[in-house]
Amino acid sequence: MKRITFLIIILFGLGCSKNIDYENLNEIDISISSDHKILSNSDLIKETFLSFLNEQVIDFSSVSKDLYKTTWVYAFQAKRKWPNRYNIKVKEHQPLAKWGDNKFLTHSGILIKPSTDDSNIHLVLLRGRESEKFVLLDMSRQIQNQLNRYNEKVEEVNLSSGGYLKVTTEKGTELTFTTKNFREQLERLEDFISFELFSGKLNNIRSMDFRYNNGVSILFY
Repeated sequence: MKRITFLIIILFGLGCSKNIDYENLNEIDISISSDHKILSNSDLIKETFLSFLNEQVIDFSSVSKDLYKTTWVYAFQAKRKWPNRYNIKVKEHQPLAKWGDNKFLTHSGILIKPSTDDSNIHLVLLRGRESEKFVLLDMSRQIQNQLNRYNEKVEEVNLSSGGYLKVTTEKGTELTFTTKNFREQLERLEDFISFELFSGKLNNIRSMDFRYNNGVSILFY
């Protein structure tokens, strides 16, 4: 898989003036908007923004620490409306998958850990070495493409240190692959689904093991 370099452009136009009374921060009106439903912790965004006004110094490293890794915020632009009103336009991370117990893999290729998560988004759960997150995501999507043929969904994908890929579906079916021969094993999954597609047996499978050289082990309920 080709490595993609992501460029994050942060637009932050405060237009601050020395005439602002920073001691009356409670009187500042902050509104937050987005082109989509906001997943971020709005209170944290406001709190961080107010701290900038209080210090009168914009610390972009602090933005990265406080927002980009602990909320859904990917970038934002702040515009001031005189005298004490600010409109913050938020652009958010688009989650591709859950990662481990409390992180998300985003469209920008980074892992974030929101301090609160009220997203209620159905995403596949990935577990493995962080260095292989894109490989794991790609494998999960290829498996999902096959399971779509009989309306099954991948719930969790776990890559062990030994190179075994354990997949669990929403209905509880377990599939086992090896990363070394994954392409060949995926073809076997495709052939098996094609053979049983109209038999009614696909929804009664407890486990499928593709680690054999020339076959697959199927256990039915």
